[in-house]
Amino acid sequence: MTSRLFDLNIIHPRGWGELGQDGDTCEHGHQVTETDLKNLKKYYELEVSYHTINGNKYKLISLLHKDATDTVVSILGGDGKYYIIDSNDIPNGLIMPFAEYCKIKKLNLVIVDPNNPLEWAWQVKISPLKIDDKKIWAKHLVTRSRFKKWLKLAREFYIKNHKNLSKDFFLQNKILHDIHIFIKDFEKILEYIKNLTNTNLWLMGHCSGANMISYIYDINQYNHLYKGIIFLNPYWKKHWREIGLEAMNYFLTKMTKPLLIIQHSEDPCIGTHPEICKKILSDIDNSLTKYVELNGGIDQGCPHFSVGYHGFRGIEHKVIDEINNFILDHGKI
Repeated sequence: MTSRLFDLNIIHPRGWGELGQDGDTCEHGHQVTETDLKNLKKYYELEVSYHTINGNKYKLISLLHKDATDTVVSILGGDGKYYIIDSNDIPNGLIMPFAEYCKIKKLNLVIVDPNNPLEWAWQVKISPLKIDDKKIWAKHLVTRSRFKKWLKLAREFYIKNHKNLSKDFFLQNKILHDIHIFIKDFEKILEYIKNLTNTNLWLMGHCSGANMISYIYDINQYNHLYKGIIFLNPYWKKHWREIGLEAMNYFLTKMTKPLLIIQHSEDPCIGTHPEICKKILSDIDNSLTKYVELNGGIDQGCPHFSVGYHGFRGIEHKVIDEINNFILDHGKI
């Protein structure tokens, strides 16, 4: 089976240069519109539901099967863009063929769409910490001698202290505040999906969406709600080649869940690479992990590489095959 997207003309995909940087290698496409949502319902039979949690708005774009036993819950990378392209008013891109092949495999797929951009997932944007108030230092055991260290370890600091951080702290660290809000809300989202589908849940993160899932796992407030984790082209940092991978630790706590990592061998995103995936797995002492490296498909080039190798364009069916096989192998563990 091959993707139906092979014959699409995407010389001018929607969202070109929207960040104001022609050739920006971090461009992920265009946010989904209401027209897109209507077409998703019409052509792909996807359902769209709207939710307000703690005052924050979310959309769930779902493909649900009556007899499904497993549901893939997807957190998108970049700024949470949908990799949408226009072709005869039918929205296409990373998510659309994935939905098509999930339908064939009778896998549920739920895409979580926060109302705000998902920029908090980018490692480079969560540091340095801003802790100017001496009271905050004392309250959270961040002494002056350790302050410089915490500047470089914002993620570690948050995971260790997230239950006790004050409003003053979050006022100075908006991105960590956004992480905190999403993690709290995401528990309610998973509970809703769990009750709706009565299936095993699998968290899937593409690109920097994988970073967000690592937060969720390490904080461990509701890891009992999902069965395992799937990473697609997981992102680390743009300058990983210059700084090396020795200090990279994707998970700060012991990984005990099934973990599947799928990487395109020629993904041009400078923050993803097979070596990053291999380092993630080498740090995990867990027999429930699997690494799959794929090649082929269509290279769209930059800036819209997300509808190319980065989004597994043309080989989406291979990605879903690997996910489905992994779930079949590990779903009963």
